[in-house]
Amino acid sequence: MVSTAARLKNLASAKSLLIVEDDPLMRDSLVRLLSHFFTTIHTASEASEALRIFETARIHSPMLVITDINLGHESGLELTCRLKQIDPAQRVIAISGAENSSVFIESIRCGIDRFVLKPVNQDELFAALLSVLEKIDYDHALFESRQLLEESREYALRLLKDQDRFLKNAIHEIHTPLSVIITNIDLLRMEEIDNESLNAIEAGARIIQNSYEDMTYLMKQDRIPDQKVKIDPGSFIAERKQYFTCIAEVNGLTLSMRVGQPNLPALMFSELKLSRLVDNTLSNAIKYSSRPGEINIIVGMRHDDLFFEIHNHGPVIIDKQKIFERFYRESEHKGGYGLGLSIVAQICREEGIEIEISSTPVRGTTFRYIFKNATLSQHH
Repeated sequence: MVSTAARLKNLASAKSLLIVEDDPLMRDSLVRLLSHFFTTIHTASEASEALRIFETARIHSPMLVITDINLGHESGLELTCRLKQIDPAQRVIAISGAENSSVFIESIRCGIDRFVLKPVNQDELFAALLSVLEKIDYDHALFESRQLLEESREYALRLLKDQDRFLKNAIHEIHTPLSVIITNIDLLRMEEIDNESLNAIEAGARIIQNSYEDMTYLMKQDRIPDQKVKIDPGSFIAERKQYFTCIAEVNGLTLSMRVGQPNLPALMFSELKLSRLVDNTLSNAIKYSSRPGEINIIVGMRHDDLFFEIHNHGPVIIDKQKIFERFYRESEHKGGYGLGLSIVAQICREEGIEIEISSTPVRGTTFRYIFKNATLSQHH
């Protein structure tokens, strides 16, 4: 077991000591005893002298102060209060020649850490020193942890600002060339040009546009009013299906859509949110479908609630919760940023949409979205 003296020497090695004592014999006695542990010991006989030393010496290393309660015409308690004003974390041991309850109460108010009574007992002094020096080490470790945490927080804020700036610049730079590509594709289609190369270009452009729409949504979601409008779900989803048809065909896939019943109730929903929900689910189904294959889209009613689902055959989803986390991808072999389904999950949380997922090797994978209290009739 490590001896008290060894522990004390280890704790005191990198710290300085200030002894404030107006009795020269007592002061010299403490210096002789404690010089075995502290490499730097300062002494003062009065409070004003102690404050001057403290202001200068505490800059170089952590300091412990030992002060007598009675310093002639001055008080060690008043000195302690002034030290605590300079540094609230400063640790102080007080030496007193009398057990006086009022002194003890006042010492607590001033923030004295430990009391040692005269005549000073070496074991009691060492115990007080060990306790207070350990507190100094703890304070120092806590300060460094807080400083590191603050530096980490500032670094994270800088990263977020840089990311925000990057996304804004990326969106701005992508918008013009993407518009040019899509406009020229439309012009070629108007001239009835149809070949595999043009189909591949159009599919690629629409994949980029879907990612572009995701980034735009993330950047502007807090600034765009959540405006709900009357939407025909069958027509809306059919339109999005048509948009993704060329991407599916280039990948050797076909898209089919079935409306479960005529005259589906209208949705009161944000067009922007609904397009992100449908587009990202369709995009994922295309990305993770086995080739060749078919992707089935169904829109219908279940227990008075409108639902929309997409079914495909591909890799089985292992973690049905984690796939909605931002930047998570179960397969590194596929492209993408892991943003699409996190946006879908966020929209479903905001709008109270239930998500049901089933994924088996035989039956394939189905994403079903149940719109609770979202139809126009439910609103009424």
